[in-house]
Amino acid sequence: MEIEVISDANIDKVINTIRPVKYNNLSYRFCVSGDALRYANKHKEAIPQYLQAIMKDRGNIDACIGLAHSYKALGSIEKAVRYFIKANTIKPEFYLFLEIGMCHFALADYTEALKDFISAIKLAPDNLEAQTWLAMTHEELEEYNMAFLIYDNIIESHPDYLNAYINKGTLEMSIDKYAEAKNTFSQVIKMNPDFYKAYFGIALCFDKLGMYNEARRYYTKFLNVKPHAEVSHFVKNRLNKLLMLKRPRLSHLSLVN
Repeated sequence: MEIEVISDANIDKVINTIRPVKYNNLSYRFCVSGDALRYANKHKEAIPQYLQAIMKDRGNIDACIGLAHSYKALGSIEKAVRYFIKANTIKPEFYLFLEIGMCHFALADYTEALKDFISAIKLAPDNLEAQTWLAMTHEELEEYNMAFLIYDNIIESHPDYLNAYINKGTLEMSIDKYAEAKNTFSQVIKMNPDFYKAYFGIALCFDKLGMYNEARRYYTKFLNVKPHAEVSHFVKNRLNKLLMLKRPRLSHLSLVN
């Protein structure tokens, strides 16, 4: 039986059937190298590899996305936006609009973020993450009615999506609607008794409403569920103050022998 010797040309032909044909060989290899470094959390080292990949093939969308993620991980949000937008120009996708929107949100450029999230939702109308980001952006723009409308629509269509309740309740608290927020957090607790954020939220509401017995109750529940939370120190201090309010005050006569 005669064995065929594989020539260099044949090897290249085999490689071309395995790797994406839309990139030239060097661009692909630089991109793979960048990916390997990024997945190892070596974002700074990955950047030159991605840049080389883009120089070899400006249509390498994977290199643009990898480069954007590396910049984002390093806190260079402006540069991350630039390359997410470049990737989205090559091929518009829901995921890229969402990433661009989150970057603009982080940069407090809420007007641009709003456009990005709307574009993302047009491509994926049922995506709850994009809808939530859109509502939060309306909050930052102080367009509270729009934010409430989105949260209410999410709750109506996906009543088990707890983040919508938490965000809605937090917004209600931020505009001093503590009674409404109390009811919102109460709905969360009914659905998930272990959702510690709801205990903290409802405790704050009762506290602000002057309903101190209920506030103590839910602060205690919060600590039982999440004893080492970042706000646990505040909760413990507040509980101590509320317990002091509970103690009966001695009259002047009781101090007389």
